[in-house]
Amino acid sequence: MNNQLITDTFRLLEAEMSPIAGIQLHLSPAECEPLLPALDGNDLQYERKVHLLGLYIILTLAARRHQECIPHHPDLTRNILDGDYLYSLYLQFAIKYRELDLVAYLAPSIKKLQIRRSNGDFAEHNPAAEMSEYLLQERRQRGRASKAI
Repeated sequence: MNNQLITDTFRLLEAEMSPIAGIQLHLSPAECEPLLPALDGNDLQYERKVHLLGLYIILTLAARRHQECIPHHPDLTRNILDGDYLYSLYLQFAIKYRELDLVAYLAPSIKKLQIRRSNGDFAEHNPAAEMSEYLLQERRQRGRASKAI
């Protein structure tokens, strides 16, 4: 099922992206794997798994493009614009598929990452761990709400 999930997610993302941007989704299925246990370990509808994996892929690619922003690099401007476009797509995608709570949860760490990168610190970012934690908290809250009823 994970291969189908990854395929369906890439299809959806390709349909969502502007062809004018000219950005190719170069992410191997193996690079999607860090989030798969969290998606499989929670009782989520298939469509939501596609949306969450899509957000993960967009964030990963945006961070990668911005990580490639090295002074005097011949593709510096392109990398900046691509990364910015992908972060914009991340927000549009999250709004469209009603994942605003996830955006709010991830916003502080994404902003810290962007600030660190602007200061030359290109340490790895792990959106899969943060998204996993978000899903765990969401599941706990659902459990509390059902017990209260």
